[in-house]
Amino acid sequence: MEAEIKKETNNGFGVTVLDNNGVKHKVGVLYDGDISGHLQDGYPDDPSERTQEENEHVNQARRFAKYWVYRKRGYDTLDPLRNPDRILASVIAIAPLTPEMAEQHFGDLYQQYCHIYDDAEPTVDLPDGVGPKDPVYLKDVYLGIGDGGLDAGAATILGDPDMMDLVGATVNVSGDRPIEGEYLPKFHELLAAAADVNPDSLPSLREGLLIDDISGIHVQTGSFDGPTIQYGRQPEIDRKPDARIQLDRLEVESVTDLQIRLANHLICQVRDCYLLMGIAPPEPFRIQGVGIRGAVGWFNSIDLYEMYWNSDAEISSWFEAHTPDDAYEHTGESVTPEA
Repeated sequence: MEAEIKKETNNGFGVTVLDNNGVKHKVGVLYDGDISGHLQDGYPDDPSERTQEENEHVNQARRFAKYWVYRKRGYDTLDPLRNPDRILASVIAIAPLTPEMAEQHFGDLYQQYCHIYDDAEPTVDLPDGVGPKDPVYLKDVYLGIGDGGLDAGAATILGDPDMMDLVGATVNVSGDRPIEGEYLPKFHELLAAAADVNPDSLPSLREGLLIDDISGIHVQTGSFDGPTIQYGRQPEIDRKPDARIQLDRLEVESVTDLQIRLANHLICQVRDCYLLMGIAPPEPFRIQGVGIRGAVGWFNSIDLYEMYWNSDAEISSWFEAHTPDDAYEHTGESVTPEA
């Protein structure tokens, strides 16, 4: 994938993208992330006349154009729950929690998983005809310090290659051992600087510094491309969540075990954000496992992808050859469009 921001208009940007099939796209990306126009001459204009792979090349070009504006100009143009920096921040928020804080935020999910395999009481009512092994269980993660949440400025910290390497090594993306937290002091200091507050005034990451709130359990049933969601408790926060846990039945031995599995799952979502744009994820996140739930069906059915969700699959390519050298560099300052 290659991209170049050709011009800025009064409400967005004109971006030229060369996809992994060598087709040139002209994509209009508005400041809020909406696509205002998309021209290309390599595939049929009617999506119904394209092959599945051709449609995905078009989708990748749109996703990559939005990502390029986010990375290079600082506008928050990425779709909710598809921002790798926000999801990575959720990993940083969840991974170091004390057992007590992990129980506070995820005890209901742990008990529901225990209900599947033993006699624990369920913590959520399921739709009629749905057994406890059937649905995908969701929880929304809201991050922030105070009321503002995380904006595109978080990428200044989270997009730093040294920080990504440190987090990847510390969280241990394989999930084989508990989190050690080597990055916590550095990240605590950087976050305080970004928020323009005294580091001593902030709680520690182990105490939930980055967590505003976490929802109750939502229950997702149906197909990947047309799911039905029964929502649980929703926080009274007037913004989209920064990450969504999306896992079906798990056998876990403790809340701490679940905490490690959740960190691994969210890192797989970071991976998927990049793969679905047609580029490789940063090297620490080239792991296998279930990430974004809807991506599982695409990975299974579209020849452009491999079975990244399957821990036992042999992966031959992460799109390294199609990844620009500066793909992860955040060069634009955070910008909030005027109302």
